[in-house]
Amino acid sequence: MGQLYRNLQLSPQKHIDYAKEAIESYFSLLQNSSFSNQDNLLCRSFGKYFENLFVLSQTINYKKNEAVGRFVSLLETDKLNDFTKYSIMDFIVANGKKIDKETFQTFFDYSKKIIENLESRVLESYLNLLVTLSQKLSASPSEFHEKLGDYQISQIETQKKESFVYSIFYSKALEEYRKAGNKSKIEETAVLLEQSKKKIDLKKVSVEMKDEEFNKVLNLWWELIQTKTSVLVEKGDSKDIYEYLTVEKLFTKSVEVKDETNMSILDLVSTYVFDVNKNISKDKSMAFNPYFLQIKFSLQQIGLIFSKGIESGKISFESLMDYLKSKTWYRYDFTYEMPDGKIEGINWIDLLSPSLQAFFVQQEIDLKTSSHNSQGYVLAIDSLVLKFEGLLREFSRALGAQTIEIKKNGTKERISFDKLLDNEKVRALIPEDDIAFFKFLFTSDGMDLRNNIAHSFYSTKNYSSEKMLLLIVALLRLGNFKIEPKKNNTSE
Repeated sequence: MGQLYRNLQLSPQKHIDYAKEAIESYFSLLQNSSFSNQDNLLCRSFGKYFENLFVLSQTINYKKNEAVGRFVSLLETDKLNDFTKYSIMDFIVANGKKIDKETFQTFFDYSKKIIENLESRVLESYLNLLVTLSQKLSASPSEFHEKLGDYQISQIETQKKESFVYSIFYSKALEEYRKAGNKSKIEETAVLLEQSKKKIDLKKVSVEMKDEEFNKVLNLWWELIQTKTSVLVEKGDSKDIYEYLTVEKLFTKSVEVKDETNMSILDLVSTYVFDVNKNISKDKSMAFNPYFLQIKFSLQQIGLIFSKGIESGKISFESLMDYLKSKTWYRYDFTYEMPDGKIEGINWIDLLSPSLQAFFVQQEIDLKTSSHNSQGYVLAIDSLVLKFEGLLREFSRALGAQTIEIKKNGTKERISFDKLLDNEKVRALIPEDDIAFFKFLFTSDGMDLRNNIAHSFYSTKNYSSEKMLLLIVALLRLGNFKIEPKKNNTSE
């Protein structure tokens, strides 16, 4: 029977008589089949045969109502198990053409009636189906979103004490309660979610690479980096080092290519990614990020350049400030006089100086003591992250790129960091690799420094010299353009 269906699908003519013959055969097969509803394999086979019947009847518009009616007549019987009934209803709803509302109402009434007695493993499926059916019937799905939230909370009882998956279930429940509009449960669940995060211990796991060829390549790469860095620092002056960090191809935009024809075993696994605030994102693409790996490799080189440069005296607070004052657009005076005589605008060199000075003070202490004091980088990172957004807005204004938008009610709103980087005028000037690097540093595409700093999500241990090094490289790269303040500049 399955072969007949496939032949019809592959046939160039798709002769309607053969299709009708197949439909009649499916009707006969399903009518005369007899098996226990406890036999999951045969129930599944029944469902697949019905799907074939349904698709064929829909395709040639032959006995499609009878096909649906045959299944409806089985809903109140015990011929099929609950999951098979759900699967067929879900298939009809998703693939049916011009299905009458009476059928949707029948599915809705049946599903709503039995959900109180369903086993846990199929309850979630029926509730999701009821949400879809409510929408088909132009009814509010709030009741079922709330029940889905309750279902997620109930699953916590099946977990081990203080398990990290508590946060997963609380997050899912919170989303359902939001859709349901239940304010009291939203507040209650949000509190429980925050409490559960405190118990999550995300430990780092180190894996030793056993592949000798890989280790040889890695060692060779490191030797080349050390040699290249030594030549740069020993032969070059401060200007050469800063220009290298500004223009060298340290970060290449990550391009992900997905082959839809091949499915990895990882596609069958649900991956949950925890951010610095222990929020959960169900996103398989974040489980392995090749761009992040590239950043880690480049960071080793940048760190080596700074350590050698500071030891040689060629990299210092004074030399960096001299470079910014002579080689970047930050040196320009962006202040202006208002009609009332008041001076507005910003002197960026003055604002950048405290952050960079704090960094070099702590960096020199760390190098001398062979230690790393995270607390010493808090002020430097907090200041430079927030100043970078200001620099990007200043840069955009100088290019004549849009930095504010007018809402329908007439109020002004600043354009988001992401949108600033997506502006055509900005992209025409800043290389694509640097755009990707900025987004990785400051937005949810990567480290999300702007959000984490602005909302105080970072604890002391999240601060490091490495983050500051990346920020300084970003600062150098954004400053490497010939722009000047616009005349008659006005504030936002």
